[in-house]
Amino acid sequence: MRDDDPAATPAAPRGRRRQARFELEFGDFEPAERTRTGSRSRTGTGTGSIRDGGRTRGTVSGTYDPVEPLPPRRRRRAGEPLPERSGTYDLPADGSRSPRGGDGPVDAVAGEIEALERFEDAIETVRSPSDRGGGSDLGARVLVAVPAAILAVFLVAQGGPVFVAGILAFGLIGTYELVRMFAKTRPSLAGAGIGVAAVIVAAALGGREAMLTALTASIPVVFLLVALARPRPGKMPGVAVTLLGIAWIGLTLGHAVLLRDADHGGGILLDVLIGTFLGDTGAYLGGRMFGSRKLWPRVSPNKTIEGLLIGIVTAVAATWFAGLYQDWLSGTDALLLGLAVALAAPLGDLFESFLKRDAGTKDAGGLFGVHGGVLDRLDAAMFAVVAGYYVWLAMGGV
Repeated sequence: MRDDDPAATPAAPRGRRRQARFELEFGDFEPAERTRTGSRSRTGTGTGSIRDGGRTRGTVSGTYDPVEPLPPRRRRRAGEPLPERSGTYDLPADGSRSPRGGDGPVDAVAGEIEALERFEDAIETVRSPSDRGGGSDLGARVLVAVPAAILAVFLVAQGGPVFVAGILAFGLIGTYELVRMFAKTRPSLAGAGIGVAAVIVAAALGGREAMLTALTASIPVVFLLVALARPRPGKMPGVAVTLLGIAWIGLTLGHAVLLRDADHGGGILLDVLIGTFLGDTGAYLGGRMFGSRKLWPRVSPNKTIEGLLIGIVTAVAATWFAGLYQDWLSGTDALLLGLAVALAAPLGDLFESFLKRDAGTKDAGGLFGVHGGVLDRLDAAMFAVVAGYYVWLAMGGV
């Protein structure tokens, strides 16, 4: 293209710095005249000389159209569905992609991502349970669950200081897992540990009133430890996470101590644990074999409605069956206790899944291998123990 060709006219600059650079490089130009409303007209004229080093190569003249800026593209958020696209896709023999039947431009990248997601869903649907890890994962779960169940039975049978010491150890490990999950909020590990220990020990020594007193007294302690830890703003999330650990872990395990100290508390606590763990196993296996409808994908993507229902039936049946060996527990009371356990345990599981999803982690810890950490193993039991305590209290057992 010749230098004096009108088509070689450079585009008009936008902004004062670009305008100054344009004038320095090409010469003066006349911007488009403004209208009465202050907006520019669609076209303008400009002339100038093209410089190369210190030499003048020629002059250019012509008209230009102001270039409108592209609208900013909004990034798709996580979990947000892909936009609907019109048209269908063909894959010709030469490997090119061509839209058919569409009435507008097609985003090829979005179409490929959508096709890959459908492909992954299809593979997950036809994959066998052994391919999903059902066989080896179940065996690993059993290998870890059996020693854990033996330890739980031993602690409950011993009662007294041995049971309190075991519960306190689990509580402190769970507190560490929670603080580590939300380390970005800067919670106080010392404050959470002191509060959890105080609540559990108070429950063992003084009952419900002392337990609530310890919880209340831990609030100013947490405030001082978090506030004095590091002079930085935005410490409220750290206070919230620390108090969450005391209230969630401390109070629930404190109720386990209260239930163990009640009349026939050891038997009721074993019934609650049996119903919880067998119900969780039934929900796991039932979801693997029959699960098709997601229960709450945003909180726990792997849980299904079918697994939940099978888990509830299994928990009620397991608690009722365990009550058959206890002469002081009627069949009706066992069914009511099993129903409370069956409804509370999944809520505890979902609650911990909600926390892990918010923290962006798969497991809270690794103490129990494939079962995760203490919070992963006891999440359902902690809610179930609280429900079992108040059901047994309503039955007159406390």
